[in-house]
Amino acid sequence: MAKKIIAFVGILFLAGGIAFAQKNALTVDVGPTIIGVAVGQLGSIVGDSDINTSGFGIGLQYERHILEKLSVAGRFAYLGAGLGVKDDGTGARLSMDITSYSIEGHVRLYPTGSAFFLDGMLGYGNITTTLDGSVKVGGSQRPVAHFSPSRNYFKLGGKIGWRNCFGRQGGFTFEPSLGYSYGIGLGESVEKQLAGIVGGDAGDFDDVFKYVENIVFIGGPKISLAFGWSF
Repeated sequence: MAKKIIAFVGILFLAGGIAFAQKNALTVDVGPTIIGVAVGQLGSIVGDSDINTSGFGIGLQYERHILEKLSVAGRFAYLGAGLGVKDDGTGARLSMDITSYSIEGHVRLYPTGSAFFLDGMLGYGNITTTLDGSVKVGGSQRPVAHFSPSRNYFKLGGKIGWRNCFGRQGGFTFEPSLGYSYGIGLGESVEKQLAGIVGGDAGDFDDVFKYVENIVFIGGPKISLAFGWSF
């Protein structure tokens, strides 16, 4: 087994070491998808039939080489998660959906002119939290509350990765990378907006949302597993 793993890694390095004859690459990043699926499984882990969760994410990127060792790229990413809670006794329902998207510009340096790259990013992000509440009246659900505050972010970050192109003139591309991004919030935070709407104090809720915003949806460590086509 160890020999097979070493041989597979060797093939990846050999494929990635081929100099880029192709100038373009379109990739789909399933890193956000994995996060979304993990969030969607939280309800099953809790094991409470009155709680359900859902999640989905995806990243899309176009890259173009402008020099042998330098490229630019545009990336769009989306991540959404939902939480629903119900009370069969009173018929009350509460749902919370958190969605975020980002539009990013990337500059990449390939120091060796081939596979290994250093990536710098500047971009824009947005996170929106939607809260819906309803009660059961006369056999049907009637809405009693709807809040949807959002916040914009200026994003910056960096990552390192390895672009494996299986072909000299283009073809299947696999690109794993690891990085970190940071979001600078513009305007009032989502949790403070919610507290202002309901006339309460954000309290500990503020810390929870800071973690959700800055680590999961907007900033924090990022693992990317991108697949696509070079041409």
